[in-house]
Amino acid sequence: MQYNKVLRTLACALILSLTLLLIAIPATPAPAALMGSISLSPYSGPVGTSVTVNGLGFTPDSAYTVTFSTTTVATGYCDGTGVFIATFSVPTKARGQYAVTATTSAGDACNSVNFTITSKITLSASSGSVGDAVTVGGTGFKASSSVTIYFDSTSVSSATTDANGSFSNATFTVPESLAGTHNVKGKDADDESPTTVFTISANITVTPTSGSVGDTVTISGSSFANSSNITIYFDTTSVGTAYTNATGGFSNITFTIPSTSRGDHTIKAEDASSNKATTTFTVAHKIAITPTSGAPGMTVTVNGSGFGASKTITIKYNAAVVTTTPATINTDASGSFTASFTVPASVAGTYAVEISDGTYTASANFGITINLILDETTSEASPGYVGMPVTINGTGFTPNTQVKITYTSTPIVVATVSSDSEGTFSATFKIPKSEHGAHAITASDGTNTLEAAFFMEQTAPASPKLQQPPNGEKAESRTLFDWQDVTKDISDANELSTPVTYDLQIASDAEFTNILLERTELTASGYTLLKGESLESTDKEAPYYWRVRAVDAASNAGAWTSARTFYVSAFNWFLYGLIGAGVIIVFFIGFLAGRKSKRSSYY
Repeated sequence: MQYNKVLRTLACALILSLTLLLIAIPATPAPAALMGSISLSPYSGPVGTSVTVNGLGFTPDSAYTVTFSTTTVATGYCDGTGVFIATFSVPTKARGQYAVTATTSAGDACNSVNFTITSKITLSASSGSVGDAVTVGGTGFKASSSVTIYFDSTSVSSATTDANGSFSNATFTVPESLAGTHNVKGKDADDESPTTVFTISANITVTPTSGSVGDTVTISGSSFANSSNITIYFDTTSVGTAYTNATGGFSNITFTIPSTSRGDHTIKAEDASSNKATTTFTVAHKIAITPTSGAPGMTVTVNGSGFGASKTITIKYNAAVVTTTPATINTDASGSFTASFTVPASVAGTYAVEISDGTYTASANFGITINLILDETTSEASPGYVGMPVTINGTGFTPNTQVKITYTSTPIVVATVSSDSEGTFSATFKIPKSEHGAHAITASDGTNTLEAAFFMEQTAPASPKLQQPPNGEKAESRTLFDWQDVTKDISDANELSTPVTYDLQIASDAEFTNILLERTELTASGYTLLKGESLESTDKEAPYYWRVRAVDAASNAGAWTSARTFYVSAFNWFLYGLIGAGVIIVFFIGFLAGRKSKRSSYY
């Protein structure tokens, strides 16, 4: 207990002694604030410029803050000698001078240094071609003002700045210009930006960018030498020329893709100054068939390009390999070929023609149409005739079906035949009696109907030669009219047509305006008037007139003969009675004389 009391007494004495000591030591005064200085590098530039700040004369180890106008742009600590180095990017503000200052945590101040913000534009691309779209951004312009964008001296776009003198996403299209460097700048009401370089290269565009051999391609170009000849190449083959305008451009020049292999190829345009531009054109394989429709048995030509070089080609029709001409088809070094095949028997419809080189395949459609073919083609220049034997062949009709063959617009059934399993048929018949001119031969299976043309000859037969009665002579009232037979040779045939018929006319006048009797389609070359057709007596001075013409089985009428005359006199009963009586008397006298002669001989 006594020991603890002593310890407490000593502690209190110690605390009292320390307190008196601290009171006795005089207080150290706080250091005074310093006046430092800063310098900038550089002192001007556009927004985003990197600026270095050098500070000295500041309180050692104190924290510094650099402000750009009212914007803090850098912080840090001074070293042990009161020096610092800081960098910052110029913040986005309108064009003008802005104070840069530095302060420290020790309350240090410094001089104010001005930094001048200048205008600047940026481009989304520094190079390109005529027609390209370029985006422009700008800073350091006058706040809330209009800025015009110039390409060289040509205004190409405009923008409006915000409160900080900036804009973005203004666009322009590169105008027609020669190849090389060009200046782009922005200009507001007070000032303009430094120029930015944009480099233009020669360029070409082709339409389309892919196709096949033989296709037509359109090419346009820009930024070549002005007023210069341009040579256009497909790979190394010259395929066309052009001439540039004052800005080095040309347009809408066409050329044909030459024979070449499948794949990517280079199209190049080049001027005499070695300005050139290239682009890629992709060639695909292709076929063309001629014709694209027809009948079985016809020849189809196939042209192919863009296949593999020196490859064997197979042709299929309706998925079946066909015999071709040549028998073995090989592509040339450019992957092209030409061949033909005969269309197999097929019913009407569409069939695939497939061509393959073993790697690449192309196809086209061939349409089978119903078809009629006459073994002899007739026309106005080479007509047919009545009785002519004709064979008609049909293809593409309904298989295994009865086909009816009719002739002329008023149908005459001339043949009935059945088609085979491939829809083909053949029928032979003779052309029936019909008028001259065009006729239709029609084949119908009830579903399919097709016509073939037949042209009937239209040569008229010769005019008959009249024989009886003699011209100008008297004739009986039921006289016989007679004329020579008329025959008609058929060209290109060693036979005659069906016999001609005759038309007979009898009139009371030479013009045959008053026809008294007309008989048509007389099969004999003569005609005797019937009992009811007897003609009345007439004077020789007022005769009857008659004429005849020949008409063949194709209704071709020949010319009328020249008219002949005849007359019919009245019957003289007195004269003929005297003649009859005289005959009887002569006969009686002869009879008596004969009897007397016999008696004399008897006695």
